[in-house]
Amino acid sequence: MEGLIEKIVAAGGKQRMPVREYYPGEKPYRMCYVEDPFGIVFEIYSHSYELTYSDGAYS
Repeated sequence: MEGLIEKIVAAGGKQRMPVREYYPGEKPYRMCYVEDPFGIVFEIYSHSYELTYSDGAYS
């Protein structure tokens, strides 16, 4: 994730927040909002959205 964020910033985009860890020390699910050079804000995830937010992902 950090590598992708670095590429976005190097291309003129921005990191809009610190990388969020959903369950530090327990689960590796992370996300971050970034902005492309044209001002479009979007999310990047370390894992699929379905896995990150499914009930089974936290058990």
